[in-house]
Amino acid sequence: MSDSEQDIDCAVHGTTHGTYICSHLMNDPLQQWFCGYPSKDNAWPDAWCGVCEREFQKEGEWNENNEHNLDIRLACHRCYEENKGRSVAHLMEKQAGRWEPLVSDAVTELTAKQDQLQKRFDLSKHERWDYDQETGEIVFSNAGVPAVAARFQIVGSISSVNDTWLWSWANFSLVPEIFEGLLTVRTFGESERFASLTIPKWPATEEVGWELTAVAAKILNADGAYRTPSKVGFLFTLLMDVRRVQ
Repeated sequence: MSDSEQDIDCAVHGTTHGTYICSHLMNDPLQQWFCGYPSKDNAWPDAWCGVCEREFQKEGEWNENNEHNLDIRLACHRCYEENKGRSVAHLMEKQAGRWEPLVSDAVTELTAKQDQLQKRFDLSKHERWDYDQETGEIVFSNAGVPAVAARFQIVGSISSVNDTWLWSWANFSLVPEIFEGLLTVRTFGESERFASLTIPKWPATEEVGWELTAVAAKILNADGAYRTPSKVGFLFTLLMDVRRVQ
């Protein structure tokens, strides 16, 4: 299969970008999607289901021996994102017995860390914050005077426009250095089959954003976390090496 760069007309979303998925996913998206991770050059990589994956594994590639078993369809990129996102809740139901205790422990740990950060640095009381993608530092200041600084890693964001979570590693406006730690979280999700840690964008609330941030903080042993508001939602970051600068 190859990626499509053409625009298509979708009955639901109008004119959108095209990508390719197998007919099994198109007919039943509530299953595991097999595909690469998105990149700046290929935001919606070709995807196929478990049945097609078994055909792929027989040969180790797509070739004339297995491509005839595929029924590949051109799909709207927004349908692709929405349907892939819908699979998260379905897949995570099967992992609830392991996921929910992890989240509970992570939230408890992060809450304790947040209390300590507040006591030591009064993060919620500073007039403003500024972060620099190039230096990887966030600075809290008052009247233009820096008070507290920390290294940071962006976990992801919640959109208040469409109520979705987007992992930082799928946000191509960010430089890689400020989310490289989250690739470890993604690898953990792969090994534990936690779709919520590996699917780039899916329906979620602000509360879920905090839960995912807590899990990331636990895995990466962060000092704490900080949520920054924007016009379209919230950005969740991890803080490391928090220190006073006065």
